[in-house]
Amino acid sequence: MPKSMTGYGRGTSTGAGLSVTVEVRSTNHRYRDINVRAPRELSELEDRLRALVAESLARGHVDVIVTVEEAGAPLKTVEVRPDLAQAYHAAAKDLAARLGLAGEIGVEALLTLPDVVTVKAVPIDPDAVWQVVEAAAREAMEALGRMRAAEGDALARDLIHRTSRIEQLIARISERAPVVVAEYRARLEARLRELLADVPVDETRIAMEAAIYADKSNITEELVRLASHIAQVHSVIEQAEPAGRRLEFLVQEMHREANTIGSKSQDVEISHMVMEIKSELEKIREQIQNIE
Repeated sequence: MPKSMTGYGRGTSTGAGLSVTVEVRSTNHRYRDINVRAPRELSELEDRLRALVAESLARGHVDVIVTVEEAGAPLKTVEVRPDLAQAYHAAAKDLAARLGLAGEIGVEALLTLPDVVTVKAVPIDPDAVWQVVEAAAREAMEALGRMRAAEGDALARDLIHRTSRIEQLIARISERAPVVVAEYRARLEARLRELLADVPVDETRIAMEAAIYADKSNITEELVRLASHIAQVHSVIEQAEPAGRRLEFLVQEMHREANTIGSKSQDVEISHMVMEIKSELEKIREQIQNIE
């Protein structure tokens, strides 16, 4: 069954002093476009994450959002430079003496001065962190896959319903087509009798004109190809591999056959049925835009 390109998945994992959450959102896109948003300290893992997501997705725009929290030891360290703080303090006391100012400089004030305090990230082991990120990402992708499969099943059922409706219309057109030729011949003969009055009607000429009309309005090949395309749609739907592009092509071909039938036939009933077929095809076209 085909899969939808729309879905959401979320996964979490803990290890290496981290608690990692990965969210994956996918939407329609003609090609595969994977966008990863992760903390700067995990930037070197982004390519691995893209490759993991690409394992399961052939098409679609995918946003991968990674959030990290501490789970144990802190992720950052604080370094203080007492020598620099002492220099600031001495300079401040000297300035106060020169200006005749009173007061003491507290620790809080010294900590706010440039370069006295430096916050640094704790070095991390990329491979150890990747194991945590990978576990969360795979959980998110599994959830995404379930949602995409469920929506894909719904889309497949709708496609089958609409193509079945088209098959019914094809059957009605096939029944109507020979009747159209017979009606044309009857109208032609009636018109000639009306115009010629008592002059005998040339049956051979009527048969010839009817044959020419039948040949020009013959839509048998188009109906056969249209039915064949529908059979291929059903076959593609049953396959597990990505089906979106093949379905797009088949719908395009079906639309072309429907247009040809409409242009060849001058019958009002067939024209109405062709319009119904094209209406169903437009709805199918909209649906398959969301199929991978």
